Amino acid sequence: MAHTSDFFTPISRRRLLKRGATGLAASLALPGVLAACGGSGSGGSQQITVAYWTNITPREDLQAVFDGFSKQHGAKVNYFQLPQVFGDDVQKMTTYLSSGYSGLDVLWLDDFMTATFSNAGWLVPLESLIPAEHFTSIAPAQLNLSTYNGHRYRLPANVGSVIFFYRKDLFDKAGLDVPTTWDELVDVGKKLTKNGVYGLGIAGKSGNTELFNEMCYWMGQAGADPLHMNTPEARQALQFVHDMIHVHKMVPPDAVAADYTSIQTSFENGKLAMWISWDGLYAGTAMFPNVQKNYKMGVAHPPKGPKNNGTIIANWGWAINKYSKSQDMAAKFIDYAGSLPSEVLLAKTGSTPSRTSALSNADVQKALIQAKDVADYVQNVELHYRPITANAQRVSDAFEQVVNKYLNNQIDLDTAVSQGQQAVDQALKG
Repeated sequence: MAHTSDFFTPISRRRLLKRGATGLAASLALPGVLAACGGSGSGGSQQITVAYWTNITPREDLQAVFDGFSKQHGAKVNYFQLPQVFGDDVQKMTTYLSSGYSGLDVLWLDDFMTATFSNAGWLVPLESLIPAEHFTSIAPAQLNLSTYNGHRYRLPANVGSVIFFYRKDLFDKAGLDVPTTWDELVDVGKKLTKNGVYGLGIAGKSGNTELFNEMCYWMGQAGADPLHMNTPEARQALQFVHDMIHVHKMVPPDAVAADYTSIQTSFENGKLAMWISWDGLYAGTAMFPNVQKNYKMGVAHPPKGPKNNGTIIANWGWAINKYSKSQDMAAKFIDYAGSLPSEVLLAKTGSTPSRTSALSNADVQKALIQAKDVADYVQNVELHYRPITANAQRVSDAFEQVVNKYLNNQIDLDTAVSQGQQAVDQALKG
């Protein structure tokens, strides 16, 4: 259940996460939390407050998880509904935690927030509180997104993967096979670029983390990452993306200004043959009525780069507020919510489970159209992830500013690598 806004609109984390450790103006009054959570309990029973996000209504399945936990542990669960806009979510969590607020016990965080909040000292290490089985049931790449300074601060419970989408009807009409390598991608992309249709969409706009995501994907397939730009592998990936735009001309020339929203529109309108994007594209069939109605969309493994055919993932999961007065009960809730039966129920709230076995569950695949493909990717595709540090947003911003100039032919590759590495190194220092 990756936030739809996080993956499909140009939401900037920059302004919010840069300021994560210092706090924000308390524009969201703290006393409002209890009301949002359903008020105080009765009868003196123990309570915990759980923050969670879903855009699925009604929420009987979420309530079933809460009720099941309450029955098993005799503790009332107050539900704190997180904002559906990612930026508002970050602002609320930052405001509460930076103030030392104890009214939230269980938190629902993405990988960027987990890095920032753990570095600020706002989260509780989970490895001694949560049964090891929960961690071993999840792909190691997901755990890496929850591990900082040697501690696991979050139990992943929702995974998002960048998927290779293609217009099957265009491929069938042209008699083309789905590409399995970078060379085949270029060959197919050039052949399908005609009559106002381009072979591939690329998110090249700077300032919204989407170009960072894009290049993490291509660099990972070359055996590189954005933190180490001055390497042969990083140079190869940068050159490849540049050439798809300017040499092979299989990517729209305005790619340097394109974001998920504009590419989505192009894909809906039949102007793109291929696109790599988050699996939420597949899940959001209501967002792609023209695709569903007019075209045949296919999903395939990523074409293999110089090193691998990997993809990038991101995830959300459960964490414990350091200031909680009920940390033991919060840990019991995470244990319960992270179980296979609970993840199956939460799939009906729109959450793509992190457990590999849950992704293959028939009920999960019935509830989530993308679950089958994500399960295939988790088990059969090499999983990479965006470099996540306490200064992740600064790194993304610094990287994007330089790479966008290179993709726009404002600077050459040598300059991009030199300036980019210097900017990234500076951003890492904070």
